[in-house]
Amino acid sequence: MSTAAIASRMRPARRPGAGAFAVLFGLESLSRSVIAVVLPIQTLQVMGSDEGVSALFLVGAVAALCLAFFIPRLIERLGRVHLSALGILFMAAAAVLFVFQDLPAQVLGFVLRAGGFAFLYAGLSLFVMEHIPRDKLGRSEPLRMLSVGVAWTVGPLLGVWIEALWGPWAPFAASAAAALVLLGYFRRQRFGDRPACVPKTQSRAASPWANLAGFLAQPRLVLSWVQAIGRTIFWASFLIYTPLYAVVTGLGAEASGLLVALGSAFMMMTPVWGWLARRFGIRRVSVAAFSLSAVAMTAAGLLAATPWLGAACIVAGVGAMSMIDGYGNALFYRACKPSQRLAMTPIFAAQRNVADITQAGIFAVLLSFFPIQVVYLSLGAMLLGLAIISTRIHARL
Repeated sequence: MSTAAIASRMRPARRPGAGAFAVLFGLESLSRSVIAVVLPIQTLQVMGSDEGVSALFLVGAVAALCLAFFIPRLIERLGRVHLSALGILFMAAAAVLFVFQDLPAQVLGFVLRAGGFAFLYAGLSLFVMEHIPRDKLGRSEPLRMLSVGVAWTVGPLLGVWIEALWGPWAPFAASAAAALVLLGYFRRQRFGDRPACVPKTQSRAASPWANLAGFLAQPRLVLSWVQAIGRTIFWASFLIYTPLYAVVTGLGAEASGLLVALGSAFMMMTPVWGWLARRFGIRRVSVAAFSLSAVAMTAAGLLAATPWLGAACIVAGVGAMSMIDGYGNALFYRACKPSQRLAMTPIFAAQRNVADITQAGIFAVLLSFFPIQVVYLSLGAMLLGLAIISTRIHARL
């Protein structure tokens, strides 16, 4: 072996940077987005009602939330790398189960899908805080969200197209394939399980409930959590109920794919939104985004009798909400102390499960009594509340 080859082998591996995390989150989003349109419609066929769809999403969210609070202990036993890899495998297995299109497989698929994402999201968030300096988050987060936006723009249309071309199994096979590619790329980054993000003074992970109490005692963490929950409720509702809206109002499945793709395309504006957040501050951007989206979603609910006009309002509301993605999770990353990352990150990551439980539970009840437009009227009220809460964000952020 040559001297150059030996030196190359001895040279430490390059630390993953913003580009690597953008690819990781982009592949994860592609795995989920390629079935974003077909999964709610398929679940509607299995369950037979809109509230049944909400109930099944609720089952997966509850299971994932139960798992999320034990992530610190699982990290102690498995390590962050193995926990993240396990989450990816869960996502791939869920996609395979959805192919069977029967109730037991559907339920297990939802549980594995939600639990797998909780594992992966917590693991990747820890790696982001370890590898990306705080002063670089303002630029790395828009890049990450841009990658996510591309995936959510291409994925829904791709899922509808390959389903029409090859059959109902094809989008789920593509989802599983994207998850396996993600696993390969993740392993290639050679992340380590050394506790670089946890000081030596930190002891074993406390109980989940002790960590939760410590989280709730810090207003800045709570504010970032509440805003993240609201943002996730919005996006989850958009992805789940927009296909149902299109089917119920007669626009059709192809139109649903177009609406999801158009709404997701706004996420490619994240570099611009990130610049706005740095220029005018996170507080001003948040208040403006939530307020504009609240108006648009309320209008969508009131104009559902004219489906295309209502659909245009939905897309406009999504465009306004995409401004929030200009700073991504920067509020949490800046508020979380390095000594608390292992304990606080799983709780913050559980916001997705809390959001899924909240929106699925509420809409399972509301849709039992009201038509689909109640979703958008409810979102309008929630977004107005978030606009008010966002006035409490520190002016210097």
